[in-house]
Amino acid sequence: MRLQGVPVSDSLQVNRALDALADFSFSSPHRVLIVGCAYGGISALVNLLDLAQGKPRDTVYPVPSFTGRKSRNGLEITVIDERDGYFHAVGAPLAHVTPKHTASMWKRYARIKELRHPNLTFKHGTVKRIDPASKVAEWVDRRGELQKQSYDYVVVATGLRRQWPAVPKSNSYNEFLRDGRALVDQITGGDPAQKDRKVVVIGAGAVGVEFAGEIKNHYPGISVTLVHSRSEVLSSEPLPSEVKEKVKTLLEEEGVQVILGNRAQVKQLPNGKSEVTLSNGDTLVVDAVLDATKKGSATTDFLPAECLNDDKEIQITSNLQFRAAVPNAESHFAVGDVVEWSGIKRAGGAMVMGQLAACNLYASILNTEDPTNDFALAELPEYQNVIGIAVGKQCLTYDKQNGMKWGVQLMKDYFQDDLGWAANLRYLRLTDVEDETAKPIAKAQITQINPEAVPTAA
Repeated sequence: MRLQGVPVSDSLQVNRALDALADFSFSSPHRVLIVGCAYGGISALVNLLDLAQGKPRDTVYPVPSFTGRKSRNGLEITVIDERDGYFHAVGAPLAHVTPKHTASMWKRYARIKELRHPNLTFKHGTVKRIDPASKVAEWVDRRGELQKQSYDYVVVATGLRRQWPAVPKSNSYNEFLRDGRALVDQITGGDPAQKDRKVVVIGAGAVGVEFAGEIKNHYPGISVTLVHSRSEVLSSEPLPSEVKEKVKTLLEEEGVQVILGNRAQVKQLPNGKSEVTLSNGDTLVVDAVLDATKKGSATTDFLPAECLNDDKEIQITSNLQFRAAVPNAESHFAVGDVVEWSGIKRAGGAMVMGQLAACNLYASILNTEDPTNDFALAELPEYQNVIGIAVGKQCLTYDKQNGMKWGVQLMKDYFQDDLGWAANLRYLRLTDVEDETAKPIAKAQITQINPEAVPTAA
């Protein structure tokens, strides 16, 4: 069609411009908010970044096949996290016991090469309220000022609120280094070779067991005592008694004294030492006490009560969406330790959840953009009770199909020498900018601990 009063050549150019304009979308990018960036959150993040670029990753469980499909409008991802970096919580017993590993177990987001993305923003603060109806999150920044963040989709991955030294007590890298080195000095007295030094670890859950084992392994001259109020170590874990008994035996083989069935009271002495009084009347005077008795609590106070169970965990569907009948429930996903799900809470399980949630979120975006799409959401199977625990120089693993295994070689295969940190980074494909000149990172191995496949040493 020729436009009246316009020359033919110009008319053709105008028509072409109008045709191109008709194909152009004025829609805004899909706003994705990730709250918390530990194992589940960072897994969701890296998978979303790849999916948005048409590069889906290998998955543990079946997910929709996007065949390189890109979102028409693109994604804008915002991460709100209290910390300024990704901390390897599995490696806390090393980070807080050995100076060699303290600095390496925390990777600042600003220094991770793969997270330098134009459509990704990190904000450091604490989320105080999420309103599913308006899709607005209220959060407090580091200056204490209240901010608001709108979203189209959210992934909640805030995990459990745990006690120091199971996790850092500070939210910045530099403060973490200070705290970690101070604890190492407290344990060693500033002299790793010093003998006749005594340390008590209270609480024989997984954290207490690993801390006691790492201290004795790295400082053989230090006397390490593990005190627990129950009759078995790992008493709160749904594991067979023979597994718990074997963990106790491995501790004793390391040289850790294990005292069960006794509660402990701690009194600080004027000379800097501590007096630990057991319920049987025995008293220990020691140089350092590590308290590993506190159970983690779900970080979900910012969510509507109807989304939570009695333990404040988020109730989810097998698609990892909110199960409660709140507005826009299908746009709200949750992963990791913060959700109500079967099995023992583990880093590997959280990362698998993060990947599955990213795929389902992306499928939801594509379905919304084009009504002819019909991507079915992936489902997470029930997790069975599996465990991999470091006990000094040895490691013990258990799952129902393969039974119990342990040994020094298993420790090398499962955790390597850094409690699985390098393997975790390989699995996520994350590289610190300081590592850019290092040799290429090999593809991460996937270890099958049935029935749940997890990243090696996760």
